[in-house]
Amino acid sequence: MRKSIKTMVGIRVAVALLAVLLFSFVMTVNILSIEADQKTNAETTALLNRAQTAEVAHYRWSANLSNALYANTEFTGSMDPTTCVLGQWLYGEAGTDNEVVLSLRQQMEPLHKELHQSASTALSMKATSATEAQLYYQGTIQKNLTTLVGLLDQVVAEGTALNEQTAAQMRNTITVMHVTSIVGLALCLIS
Repeated sequence: MRKSIKTMVGIRVAVALLAVLLFSFVMTVNILSIEADQKTNAETTALLNRAQTAEVAHYRWSANLSNALYANTEFTGSMDPTTCVLGQWLYGEAGTDNEVVLSLRQQMEPLHKELHQSASTALSMKATSATEAQLYYQGTIQKNLTTLVGLLDQVVAEGTALNEQTAAQMRNTITVMHVTSIVGLALCLIS
């Protein structure tokens, strides 16, 4: 028995409608996924910029202190650990929920606080013995700076890995969107 034209048209309209609804649903899910990936990427990029800026700033801070101890210039760096870029991040919003980064952040906080406060100690020592202050700078402050920068380097490495992972997820989502578009178009053409 042949189906009537009305039935055939109804089936094709239903298949086309189903294909459009399925296509719309998949595209909406993929767009939401891309938006989430973009948010993660923006947060990670901000984290990377903050970590790299903090490294440079602390090297400058250390050079400024070194000049004060060795060349008798004025120390213009901060002894308050909350005022620099790193301190603002350590004592403010983390900007990430990545467990590795949060753990590194906790490890950095006491070290960073000690680093900034050690400038006061070194400058006080300099008043009585420049040599003692210089030895303290080389033995304690430089060691703490190296450890802090090592932790910041780990934050950068983790952030870079997160960015690469997010980029891969975005590429996969875009591939799914392309395939979904082709399948949806094919279903509409077939019906």
